Amino acid sequence: MVTNNKESNKRSSISSKFNQSLLTLFLVLVLILIPIVYYLTKTQVLAQANKELTLLVDMVKSVRNVVREDTRPHFTPKGEFFPVVVSSTVMAKTVAEKFARVRPEYYIKIFSDNPLNADDYPDELEKELLQRFRQNKELKSVVETGVIRGQQYLLSSAPATVKKGCLLCHGDPARAPLAISKKYGTQSGYGWTVGNVIGGSAVGVPLENINAIAVERTLYALLALAFIFGVLYVYINTTVRRNIISPIREIAEKAKKISRGDLGNALETDRDDEIGELSNSFEMMRRSFISLVRRIKANNTA
Repeated sequence: MVTNNKESNKRSSISSKFNQSLLTLFLVLVLILIPIVYYLTKTQVLAQANKELTLLVDMVKSVRNVVREDTRPHFTPKGEFFPVVVSSTVMAKTVAEKFARVRPEYYIKIFSDNPLNADDYPDELEKELLQRFRQNKELKSVVETGVIRGQQYLLSSAPATVKKGCLLCHGDPARAPLAISKKYGTQSGYGWTVGNVIGGSAVGVPLENINAIAVERTLYALLALAFIFGVLYVYINTTVRRNIISPIREIAEKAKKISRGDLGNALETDRDDEIGELSNSFEMMRRSFISLVRRIKANNTA
């Protein structure tokens, strides 16, 4: 019984090693798949966010250009001052506020550390951006990820440099339009100097949770891989057992009988591969044994 178990273990060793190789291959594919899915997910999320960000930035620029090129030249010569159609900043803020009611997940802010409106004071991230713009006057824009209101954003920011037209509202408070001083007072938002970086604009697109999306997509990919691998595993195992393992076992059983003197079982095969070659070799050996036995018997008879 012990001998049979040992023989059984030996017979199953090829099959076991083959299955272990398949399992190793599956694990290797899983380890390769996970970083690939994460990288592709991150790339896709950032690409989508960047596409939306570009669209949003262009929209804000277009709004400001409407004021600079259309409404301001029309109203200023007439001495009419209505902030939303004369100030590109006010127009951009107004549009941003209305846009936020419809799409609150997006972020648009015009900020300054010397604003008329207290709501325009920069937060910590915007203070850091403002400092970078002042330290490097050649820096025209920054696109990077950052946390705003506890949410991860892809953020585009550009500096706001004081131009001569800005002094109409932000120069001497005594000369500021009545609509401005009456609404915002005369304590903040004045004394700007042409050429200085006084603030900036920030436009943000929320980034989806890359890790969560990557885990979800990895799970789906693993399920698909497991299904495909399972089908291949069954197919390959069945094919290998039928075409390799079983014929080898059959040859081994007949070889044992030959070793015990049972020469009556021919090893016949029509295969022309390595298994067929092995079977034919054992058949030639069996016939050689038969011929040898016959010669020995003939000599003994004589």
